[in-house]
Amino acid sequence: MSQFEKSYISKGTQVKDLNIIRVSISKETLEEILKDHMVDYDGKEYLVFEVASLKEPDQFCKTHTAYISKKVAAPNRGKAKRD
Repeated sequence: MSQFEKSYISKGTQVKDLNIIRVSISKETLEEILKDHMVDYDGKEYLVFEVASLKEPDQFCKTHTAYISKKVAAPNRGKAKRD
C-alpha cells in the first residue's frame, strides 16, 4: 500500500473578488524544487503541485497552502511473523 508525502512550498491568499490564488515562492525554494521534484512525462519535465485552502487564515492572513505531493510506500504496520 502507498501513501502521499507532502512537501510544503509556500502559502498564498485569494485575490479579492476573484477566483485566483496568489502564491509567492522564494528563489531558493524554487531552485530546490526544480532540482528535486520534477516529474517526467513522455520525455518532458513538469512541476506538479497542489494549492489547498486552509481551514482558517494563518497569522499572516494567508488563506491557502501550496505543496508537492509524492507517492511513497506506506510503512508496514502489521505484526511480524514468527517462525
